[in-house]
Amino acid sequence: MLVTAFIIAACGKQVTPNPPGLGAGGALPGYMAVKFDIAGQFNFSSYQYWTVFNTTGNGLTPLTNPQQTNWAAYSTALFAGGSGGATYASAIQFVKNQNPVIPPQFLRVFPTQQQFQYIPNSNGTGSEYQITFQRVIFNPVNATSSPSPPPVSHIWQFNAFTTQATAQNQLVFLDSMGSGGATDNSFVSPQLDIDTCFDQTFYKQQDINPPSDPAAQIVSIEIANNPSPGPHSSPCP
Repeated sequence: MLVTAFIIAACGKQVTPNPPGLGAGGALPGYMAVKFDIAGQFNFSSYQYWTVFNTTGNGLTPLTNPQQTNWAAYSTALFAGGSGGATYASAIQFVKNQNPVIPPQFLRVFPTQQQFQYIPNSNGTGSEYQITFQRVIFNPVNATSSPSPPPVSHIWQFNAFTTQATAQNQLVFLDSMGSGGATDNSFVSPQLDIDTCFDQTFYKQQDINPPSDPAAQIVSIEIANNPSPGPHSSPCP
C-alpha cells in the first residue's frame, strides 16, 4: 500500500440522452458531471472515493506513485467520504510547495451550492454517486509557499482511486482504474478536451489483485462535459 492522496478511467461510450435545454449529462455550459460507480455499496466511513484530474496539459496521468514525479500529474480532485452515517463531497486543489520533495497542500475549495452539487446515491442502489461542478472552481490558486501554478489547459488527464479513510493528506490507495489496482503505475488516461461536448463512461481495467471488499472496488467513471461558450469551443447540441 502506498501512503498519500488521489482518480479515473478506460474505454468510452455514449450514454442516455441529455435532458432538454441542458448539455452532456445534464450539465450546464461550463460544467462537468462525474459519476463514480463501485462493485458494492459505498462505505463512506471506511473508504474515500477520489477522482483526480491533471489540468496542466503536461500529458501525465495521475498514478499511485505521485512522489516519483513530484506530484506533477496532480492538479485538482473530487472526493467523497463520510463518518457516523453522514456523507459529504469536496473539491480539492493540490498546491505545490517550492521544495519539490515536500508533498503539496491539499487545499479544500469552497464553491457555492450552484457551482457544486453532490448526489450520494444517484442510481438508487447505493453504488454510484454524482458530482456536478462548474469547472472554474479549479482555476489555480496562488500560495506564498508555492510556485506559480500553470493555467488550466483544455486537455485534462484523470484517474480514479479508493483509499482508506485516514487523516487528511495521509491516504492509502486500495484501488485505481489500472489493472494493478492499489499499486498500478501503468494506466494511461484518455484525453478529456474540455472545449468539446462529451459524455463517456470509462471502465476500470481488469484487476489482477482487486480489493476483497466490493465497497472498495471501482467499476467505472462517467464524465460528461459541457464547454464554456467561446470561439474555440464546440457547444453541446
